[in-house]
Amino acid sequence: MNILLNILVVLGCLVWGFLIGSIPTGVIVGKVFFGIDPRDYGSHNSGGTNSGRVLGKKVGILVMVLDIAKTVLAFWTVWLFLHFGPINLAELFDNGVLYNYLVCVAAAFGHCFSPFLKFKGGKAVACFMAIFGGSSWLGFIISLAVFFTIFLVVFKKVMSKASLLSGAVLISISGLFYLIDAVTHAEFFNVILWDFGLVGGVRIGWEMLVAEVIVYVLLVIRHASNIARIKKGEEKPLEWK
Repeated sequence: MNILLNILVVLGCLVWGFLIGSIPTGVIVGKVFFGIDPRDYGSHNSGGTNSGRVLGKKVGILVMVLDIAKTVLAFWTVWLFLHFGPINLAELFDNGVLYNYLVCVAAAFGHCFSPFLKFKGGKAVACFMAIFGGSSWLGFIISLAVFFTIFLVVFKKVMSKASLLSGAVLISISGLFYLIDAVTHAEFFNVILWDFGLVGGVRIGWEMLVAEVIVYVLLVIRHASNIARIKKGEEKPLEWK
């Protein structure tokens, strides 16, 4: 293992992920197409929830999709570089698999603390969803199913509660998948990945769990004010135009 090379790759992943994640999609969409900065209204947040609150449901969904896409883009660009670039994977720790997920963590921090928004930003919900969904097509389906079931049925459109609970549930599901795969070495878990296990570098393993836990902790911290309102019984359901 080449230690210097690994340090350079880690730094590259952190910088690249942070820059990709820091792209303020909500502000860009609001200003370019509506001449409005969503941060001037509602919760003064740049994420999809507040963008939808200020500019309408379609815009809110668009911003959420773009925020998920940022993290997925960061993941797959690193994957492509490591597998088809000049680097020998054998010289990297964990054959580079960990670095695919490290860039997702960096993207989440960029999303929450964007230098383009004076180090303010969203709440990492979209970035968290992208880790499981960006690795596995089945994970993508499960992520959507879990979130919208909790959002629409369990908590009746209270976004903060749905985000917090669905994150915990998805980590549990990822952990269960990982344990089953570790014990059985089932080829099924290759089939459900976006690369179908043909190339490697993507897997539902400890690397993904570590990334999910870190981003979930960030998500919880970013929801501190929401948690305070939940405790007081003051958190309201989401209302989009």
